[in-house]
Amino acid sequence: MEREELTKQLGANIRKLRLKKDISQEALSMSAGLHPAYIGRLERGEKCPTIDTVYKICDALCVSVNEILCFESESKNADAQARIRIENALKKIPGSQQIKVAEIIESIAEITNSK
Repeated sequence: MEREELTKQLGANIRKLRLKKDISQEALSMSAGLHPAYIGRLERGEKCPTIDTVYKICDALCVSVNEILCFESESKNADAQARIRIENALKKIPGSQQIKVAEIIESIAEITNSK
């Protein structure tokens, strides 16, 4: 894996773990003692963090270094990001509507699987 690709994947992992914990970039930056703009650059893969910074982020997210450095294939990463976005969107919808959304998703899955 090239350095640029590694940096992007690391940033994607930080973002994925942050969203999974439902933490804003600002909250993560405060907990880790880092500038919010730096967190954004890390997540976009524009900056490569030092090992010290990785430890700070892991502590702030309450995850192991292994979790943040575990790289999935792009399709698995895209699936995980989609799942996180769906979960976060569902949290904003009232319970009765969540059931309707689940039924729609199940219908789409059935149609997709039958093809």
